[in-house]
Amino acid sequence: MNLAHACSTAARATLVLCFLAFPMSVALANVALLLTLLLWLLSLIGAPARAELREALRNPLAAPALALFAWVVIAVAWSPADAKGALGFLQKYLKFLLVPMFIALLQDARTRRRCWHAFMLALLFTLAVTWLSVWVDIPWTKASRMQLETDHTVFKDHISQGLLMTVFALIVALLGFTTRRSRLRWACAVLWLLTTGAILALSQGRTGYLTWVASSAVFALTLAVAHSRRAVLGALAGLGATLALAFALSPVLQARVTAAWDEARAARLDTTPAATVTSAGARVQMARFALATTGQAPLFGHGTASYPVLAKQHFTTGSWCSVVCPHPHNQFLFFLVEQGVVGLLLFLWFIAAIARAGWRHDAARRAFALGFVATVCAASLTHSAFWLSTESHCLILMSALTMASLRARRAPVLE
Repeated sequence: MNLAHACSTAARATLVLCFLAFPMSVALANVALLLTLLLWLLSLIGAPARAELREALRNPLAAPALALFAWVVIAVAWSPADAKGALGFLQKYLKFLLVPMFIALLQDARTRRRCWHAFMLALLFTLAVTWLSVWVDIPWTKASRMQLETDHTVFKDHISQGLLMTVFALIVALLGFTTRRSRLRWACAVLWLLTTGAILALSQGRTGYLTWVASSAVFALTLAVAHSRRAVLGALAGLGATLALAFALSPVLQARVTAAWDEARAARLDTTPAATVTSAGARVQMARFALATTGQAPLFGHGTASYPVLAKQHFTTGSWCSVVCPHPHNQFLFFLVEQGVVGLLLFLWFIAAIARAGWRHDAARRAFALGFVATVCAASLTHSAFWLSTESHCLILMSALTMASLRARRAPVLE
């Protein structure tokens, strides 16, 4: 085995480790990513790795990812942020630059299969601990033993765990619809219900609620449309019944949804930056500020890392700034403020590439791809999902894995 081949093999192994690690430990995932990058660069001395890269650059996801990162770099030129702030933001978005590397390594079917399985294994463990924490005290987790009346987040915060669980539920749904083995189909149905319960009944993460509703609705409706009008009505009724049952049985879901409505309504009435800080209310205020700020530089934006600088000038109260100044909790508005309409369009191109690739496949793969796109959009509406570490690991790595699987014209997670 020559050096290039050995490095390529090792890079694939560390990429699998990254898929296993990021749902549980960002630090380990970052180490795995760094090793993957170094080993992959060394593998480029060999012709096979360079051929894989050329093929990866033809993947529809590569161009928007590279263009978006390039524009983020260019937008540093007119940013009011200092060099340290701008460099920190470039590091946040660096995974867009690595998309061709991910896709190049994921062209190997065994690597794709191992990455799907690694991610699912991490989420299976998280799901098991989440449900166990309802009845058993587990000291090393963030969950507490208070039956169903509290949050049962395990490794991350409730926002990121809700997002990860939503993607996992989508994979389980796809596996259940594509397998021909009845026992596995029933196992997937039970696992999907447990995952749905963990999202809606055991978590305070309203982002998880929204991503679950969006992805489940799109997945079910896409499959239903491929069959009949009656199937569409059945899918809508089934989702509505599931959500209604979860709302009736979950005190956490009831409290969080009611609080969101009250907070947003209060924020609409009190439009001053000195209003009481709440989660939903802060998002209303940030959206107002972001849209007003965008009007001052609509085309090119205010520059990379400009949002914290501008927010600190507007939100002068310490309690407010600690919540709203780091990022606007909305990835669409984040790109619009900092990179302008150009940056937002590049981001939409990135999302549209996944939707377009999925649309060309059979109903199951199309449903999965569009359901994942719905997850990306819902997460980006309520949080800065491509700026925050865990969320960006999930969405960018899973985007690359999905696109590599679709490009191979094989069903994801079944390879």
